[in-house]
Amino acid sequence: SYSGVSCVTRAHMVEPGRFDNLAHAIAVSVLAIVFVHVALLFKRTAHARRSTKRRLGLASNTHRGGAPRPRVYGFYHPTSADGGGGERVLWAAIDAVQRRDAARRASGEDATKDDDDDNDVEKSVTVVYTSSNLSGEGMITRAKARFGITIRGPIHTVKLTRERWTRAETYGRCTIAKQALGSVALGVEALSALTPDVFIDTVGHAAIYPLSKYVFRCKTVAYVHYPTVSSDMIERVREGRVMYNNSGRFAASKYLTGLKVLYYRAFSAAYGWCGKSCSCVMVNSSWTKAHIDALWGVNSKVVYPPCNVEDLTKLPLTRQRLDKLGNAAKKENACLRVISVGQFRPEKAHLEQVAAWAALKKVKSLSYKLENAILVFVGGCRDDGDLERLKDLKQSVKDLELEKSVEFVVDASYDELKRQLSRASVGIHSMIDEHFGICVVEYMAAGAVPVAHASGGPLMDIVVDSPEGPTGYTALSVQEYADFLQHLLMMSRPEREVIAARARKQSLLFTEEKFRKKFIDALAAVDL
Repeated sequence: SYSGVSCVTRAHMVEPGRFDNLAHAIAVSVLAIVFVHVALLFKRTAHARRSTKRRLGLASNTHRGGAPRPRVYGFYHPTSADGGGGERVLWAAIDAVQRRDAARRASGEDATKDDDDDNDVEKSVTVVYTSSNLSGEGMITRAKARFGITIRGPIHTVKLTRERWTRAETYGRCTIAKQALGSVALGVEALSALTPDVFIDTVGHAAIYPLSKYVFRCKTVAYVHYPTVSSDMIERVREGRVMYNNSGRFAASKYLTGLKVLYYRAFSAAYGWCGKSCSCVMVNSSWTKAHIDALWGVNSKVVYPPCNVEDLTKLPLTRQRLDKLGNAAKKENACLRVISVGQFRPEKAHLEQVAAWAALKKVKSLSYKLENAILVFVGGCRDDGDLERLKDLKQSVKDLELEKSVEFVVDASYDELKRQLSRASVGIHSMIDEHFGICVVEYMAAGAVPVAHASGGPLMDIVVDSPEGPTGYTALSVQEYADFLQHLLMMSRPEREVIAARARKQSLLFTEEKFRKKFIDALAAVDL
């Protein structure tokens, strides 16, 4: 086995063709084993599937009065109770489909219309596959409170019990492969409990797509937030760069680097095959499209995720002068606020923001503007891992003696998020290769000038200069972040408001209305 590994390492360095062939062979073998087990499991789950269909009144192919039963849309999003951008996409997508179907029935297009029943929304069935204990009504209430999205019709839920099998923190090594296998088990649980007509994945578990299409015979739709593996990721591993997904131990060893590149290439081959099983593929940005089209061999449609632009653009561009406690203050006592919105996940690179803030506070010619400035973290915690990262972040703030200028708002409601955005003059975001960056759009819509990482969606789609000038700034290093923050905070208020106005205009490209239209257009293109 050791000589085989040595050959792999040499192939990585010298013979890429043989290297890729080996990766494909590994991928095909693993997929074959997985699908044999899935077929056996599928035979044992028919009873559970029939039971759930009876509960939702879908046990037969006909509905009341002999009319065809409603089309069932199954939205697969195990973490539906979380409060991130992916969950906003889920609820906006449900809203889009329910609005479309209600409009069809109102115009007489829907064959299932029952003249004796005025409740149009109930003519189609919306199912959410979730690990949450919330009822359908509870989810609707949460979607309204967290995202400001009003769901028109009822939501049925299918409770999933194996969601932890899809989380990275459940595994020590080979996380993406183990997560993919975990998602297969979770997908079998979901689709065995209830098989919809249209299976819509909004979380990115691509390993489920072949099951949905070939085993459960569903029309399969994918909304992809980011590629699970990408050429950029493989290249960083090949170069030996240390990141959250490539430890120093692997980066320092050519032997381990060769193994990891082989592992990623094998996974890429399997990932690409899974992606080809979709009837419709939507992606959230130009960056994601480039990677998904290359990996899956498809022509995906860019559907920018829904941002609550309509509501946030109502906030005044001119910020009130407030002190640290939020009370009205004179110019020299006012605290300019920089906001950072995002879950406390490792890839969000919050520690980089703290480092930039520390560099800003060390500026020798510190004016009252910089001295009084406050950095406000607004984010949520999904699990114990996020809570531990938040604890580490607070400790870092303390170690750098920044407690007086850094605040934390954890698990904020939508109203609280909106209040914090209304006070911020600048927004900071530091994730590398952020697939889109909803919070960057929220900064711009609310009137906070963004400083984002010069990669991914923020660079290619969002923080794009207008003919009149910049709509924000992108940075590559801690020092660049500090420099741009200093530049913006030292501006006069009118100068900053000119940039904020351009940023707000740019944010209008990413409204919920535009998302709904493009999402439905993508479904309509494949008769869904």
